[in-house]
Amino acid sequence: MGIYKKYKDKKGKPTGPWFIQYPYERDVNTGKLKYKTQKASWHKKNAQEILRIKQDEFYKKDKLGIETDPELTFNQLMDWGLKQEIMKSKKSVCEDANRVKHLKSGFGSVRAMQLTPLMVDNFMIKMKSVVSERTKRPFSGTTINKMISLARRIYYLGMDAGKVNSNPFARRMTFKEEPKGKYIPADEFRKIRENLHDYVKPIAVTAYFTGMRRAEIINLEWDNVNIFGGYLDLDSEDTKTDEPRRIYFNSLKELKKVFVEAERKRTPDKKQVFTQEDGKDISPQYMSRLFKKACTNAKVGPYRFHDLRHTFNTNMSKAGVDRAVTMKLTGHKTLEMFLRYRHLDNEEAEEAMQKLDGFLEKKSKKK
Repeated sequence: MGIYKKYKDKKGKPTGPWFIQYPYERDVNTGKLKYKTQKASWHKKNAQEILRIKQDEFYKKDKLGIETDPELTFNQLMDWGLKQEIMKSKKSVCEDANRVKHLKSGFGSVRAMQLTPLMVDNFMIKMKSVVSERTKRPFSGTTINKMISLARRIYYLGMDAGKVNSNPFARRMTFKEEPKGKYIPADEFRKIRENLHDYVKPIAVTAYFTGMRRAEIINLEWDNVNIFGGYLDLDSEDTKTDEPRRIYFNSLKELKKVFVEAERKRTPDKKQVFTQEDGKDISPQYMSRLFKKACTNAKVGPYRFHDLRHTFNTNMSKAGVDRAVTMKLTGHKTLEMFLRYRHLDNEEAEEAMQKLDGFLEKKSKKK
């Protein structure tokens, strides 16, 4: 039961709309669930929402009818959930393990089926004042939302397996997520680049000129690079949104130089495009720390490596590139998410006010 893509392209990769499979009745003789499959949506999130609605409708009518475990604790349910293959295959599996720790600290040994929506709401409000050991700041609404989303998903898996018969995390409130990204002016980016290690510089340049995510760059393999065609092909399994993308680099001399130089230094056994000087894989966390250190040494910012993606989006808009084209290049699926990565800098703000001044002055002269 779940969502999946039914069709495959010529390369054997999943394509087409998302289908959902959900329970609709129980066999009166065996007690086993019967399932239906239907086409839901071309968008994954919409398909997931339709699936949840179908599941809720069935469980409400059926009352599940499976013998649940009333002694199962919240902690045990979370541990069970993280061991499921569907959870272990997530790209955020490491982050999920850390989020579960905070969920456990909030609900501890409470019985999984005794947890109430009110307890969930109280937990969310309390977490706003808890200081994170990593950032030394109170947890943001975005982080808390991700904790709740994780617990919600595990509870739904528990309902599928007959471990619980309701989900106290379903349809709970969410905190407004304030965008953290910043725009990095071109002159400041140059200063940062000059203070980076040699093996990190091409990675930063690639992020600045393509808007690719950190993981997409450090995991980029030569099979995805076409030097003669001047483009990168990201497969669906390489992207966060599971959507393939093609990114061209021939028109940008500085970006093209990155891949030409990397090709020149490439050894026959080298699979990844970017590695450390000794050929070892690059740690995403270590690279981010090096980027922050470069900001400090350059006396700019502070900026995050992910701000390079925000900067690309903003530069594309300032250059007059159509939103739809930019979204195709960055992999943003919704306008809302695209706008979170679009920033207004001083130059644009001043230009906007000058246009207003010119308009008002023209109106005044007419009168």
